[in-house]
Amino acid sequence: MSTTTSRKTDRSPASGSAGGFGTTTRRRFIAGSAAGAAAGVVAMPLVAPGSAAAAPYNGNTLVSMFLRGGCDGLALFPPVGHPAYYDARPTVAVPEGAALALGGPGAHPDFAWHPAAVRLGGLYNSGRVAVVPSAGSPDHSRSHFDCQDGIDAGVPDNRHSVHDGWLGRFLSSTSSEDHPLRAFSAGTGLAPSMRGYGGIAAPSLDQLGLISWGPDPEWALEMIAAGYTPERAGGDLAMWSGVTLGALDELAPVVAAGTALPDGWPTSSVGRLFYTLARLLEEGLPVQAATLDVGGWDHHDEMGSPTNPNHRTHRQVTMLDEAIGAFMDRMDSAGMGGKVTLVTMTEFGRRVAENDSGGADHGYGSPMIVVGGGAVPGVHGEYPGIAPADLDNGDLAVTVDQRAVLSELLAKRLGASNLAGVFPGFDTGAAGHVGVAT
Repeated sequence: MSTTTSRKTDRSPASGSAGGFGTTTRRRFIAGSAAGAAAGVVAMPLVAPGSAAAAPYNGNTLVSMFLRGGCDGLALFPPVGHPAYYDARPTVAVPEGAALALGGPGAHPDFAWHPAAVRLGGLYNSGRVAVVPSAGSPDHSRSHFDCQDGIDAGVPDNRHSVHDGWLGRFLSSTSSEDHPLRAFSAGTGLAPSMRGYGGIAAPSLDQLGLISWGPDPEWALEMIAAGYTPERAGGDLAMWSGVTLGALDELAPVVAAGTALPDGWPTSSVGRLFYTLARLLEEGLPVQAATLDVGGWDHHDEMGSPTNPNHRTHRQVTMLDEAIGAFMDRMDSAGMGGKVTLVTMTEFGRRVAENDSGGADHGYGSPMIVVGGGAVPGVHGEYPGIAPADLDNGDLAVTVDQRAVLSELLAKRLGASNLAGVFPGFDTGAAGHVGVAT
């Protein structure tokens, strides 16, 4: 059901080896953990116990996907029902006739999907996707670094007040299910949003390694201040590395079953990350929170034709769409489609008007997309409109704080009952929920 309201609308609605852990031995696994901790652990304050109490692990998983670079939401989820969109983008706007209409229980005439978002469109029309088209953070800086850092920290309006991430605080303060496999970052390092907790990070199944799991933050800082190299750190981390052995034993069957992509699986970098995550989840490992980072969204120029598969934005959307579709298919086949919830975010959108280089510069509001378990179908939140009088200094205005969506997902999908410690200074009460999840 669509819950979007609009202040101003321009138009009325009319293969790995078996029998072991491959090349990853226990020794390499622990040594890699030591190197990660020595090189990457920074100040990670502990969260006071009980600040975000949660029910026991319910088998649900929240996957946080950051589209880094500033995803152009006006291309991915174009407001085709607003004539001002076409006035502002005479060469790069998605033609209404080529856009994928929103049908099913969330049918809406004013929005559509980019022509390359075939899988997202299908999931939406089957009632499994919620979209918040004008989400964002209070940070107006248009700086990639500042905006990303603030969103990862969960305190975008005061990012220097904390040294950990919003997921890190949630996980640290809900340790009744304390397990190294609770948190997983699909990538080469632990996601910034998980700072303060630790977990497993790997871009592929044959590169699984434990990152910053176990050491006391003050001890880790002392280790770094003392000039520890990864080699020196290995001996000291042996004191806590015993916990990694159990995790290693649990991961071994996943790798032994084969690491090659199955036939038909997307071979893009994001496709490979999703496959790694899918294998961990379908193996029944207790991953409660997972992250993926997908770069390449900073399209200042040459966005190209929305209908040409060889052009820049079309290729980028295709990569994202195919990977999400394959991941959800895999979760459905494993009987987990209702347990896994994916949410996308970006540091900012692009300006409403295209520039002279056939692109769009840094803007403000951009969609958040919720896919899978618990998603309430439809377009959610107030839409500000994109006529010139509606814009925020030339940008799509932000009407929904990203933290409202994230706190709702933590509460409704992972059982968090008090999120004041996860998003300091932000009212995360039920009254602020957008209605994207059950």
